[in-house]
Amino acid sequence: MTVQTAIYEAQIVLKRAQDIDSKYPNVPGKSLWASCVDYFDGIVFTLSMVLDHTHQPSPLDVQTWLSAGLANINLCEKGFELINITNTLLPKISTNLTALILNSLAISIVIKGGHDSDTHTQKFNFNDEFNVSNLAEERPDIVVAKDGSGDYKTIQEAVDNRGKGTRRRRFVIYVKAGVYKENIVIPKNAWYMTMFGDGMNKTIITSDRHAGGDMLNTPKAGDLKESATFQVWGGGFIARDMTFSNTAGPEGGQALAVLSGSDQSAFYHCSIEGYQDTLLTHHSKQFYKECQIYGTIDFIFGDALAVFQDCEIFLRKPLPGGGLVVTAHGRKYNNESSGYSLQGCKITAADDLKPVIDQYKKAYLGRPWFPYGRTVFMQSFLDDLVDPKGWLDSWGYNETCYYGEYKNDGPGSRTDQRVKWRGYHTMTNPKKAECFTVAKFMSGNKWLPATGVPFTSGFENLQ
Repeated sequence: MTVQTAIYEAQIVLKRAQDIDSKYPNVPGKSLWASCVDYFDGIVFTLSMVLDHTHQPSPLDVQTWLSAGLANINLCEKGFELINITNTLLPKISTNLTALILNSLAISIVIKGGHDSDTHTQKFNFNDEFNVSNLAEERPDIVVAKDGSGDYKTIQEAVDNRGKGTRRRRFVIYVKAGVYKENIVIPKNAWYMTMFGDGMNKTIITSDRHAGGDMLNTPKAGDLKESATFQVWGGGFIARDMTFSNTAGPEGGQALAVLSGSDQSAFYHCSIEGYQDTLLTHHSKQFYKECQIYGTIDFIFGDALAVFQDCEIFLRKPLPGGGLVVTAHGRKYNNESSGYSLQGCKITAADDLKPVIDQYKKAYLGRPWFPYGRTVFMQSFLDDLVDPKGWLDSWGYNETCYYGEYKNDGPGSRTDQRVKWRGYHTMTNPKKAECFTVAKFMSGNKWLPATGVPFTSGFENLQ
């Protein structure tokens, strides 16, 4: 009943946002209203999944999808904050919707009760028995090649012509080696898509759009979504052996290489390259395996429930006087399912930073973007560029966040000088740390096997 009421309210909010967007003048904020329309439409879509009996969602699915609705509202609001527009219209149309989703989320937590995320029966699975991905034998439905030897020359054409198909059939796009200067959008109704290339730094998708710097007086000012080189919204997405890049540079400000709002998605052997805000893990369950991620500040951020396993995290040379922060998790409400776990990763300087590293302040592992930001580094290598304090609090959330470290190594891993926050935890109990493994944190044992992407379920057999 509470979810159905929230859907009704979301439909009302969507209509109001559409009316405002159609009448809003072509000034800073214009593009933000168009993006907010997309976010509110996404809320209607995601909430409807909760009540769709064909999905038979688990308690974690319900909690995740309700959390996704809140993440959409938050990102809509953040765009206006970025360009310092105090817009009284937005709170008026979204406050009731926020309250209704929070009510539903609170009830979902009660229903979830003592269920262990790894042992409860999870009936819904984007990658079910009709939809298993075999990475070794994958045959493409569409081939993209810049030289004309494929079905299409651009990736977006391939996405747009994927055909109707069925939600239980995985659609595979092979992108041959080359540099594709495009801004790609995979819509929310494009489920079960796999996109693979010829390898990192061989198949490259790139653009230079950005939401900051000299764009702050344009109609698209502050629009993070519009800056993204690659957006994916359809559930069950798999990417492998590709590079996603945003070349706006450190002077471009916020400039996304990838924005993912895809539940039960996986990126494998991918390079994600940018500077500020490289990877927006917007919401839902996401897995990154053996990827390379480059950036300067807050370059892994968002409100997803995401695990990064055996990834190489490279800090790049920022602007003079600029800071270096790896993560900025955006969990706004305590009942949300989201958080980051970085397991078996390596945090080091990129080639452009190494020769001048002494000219910059040390790097921080993360800072909470919203009050309940949650991030854990475990069994990872932390180089000496990591500040002895480890973590940064720019917005006053050190009491409510949850930041932890477990069995890391390397010269930057010592915890004796770490921050003394209430929200920081030097984790020594393996049972506590186990809560942030693939199996326990995101029920990965239930859906990752069908993706074909290798993963470590708990602490065993890390690379």
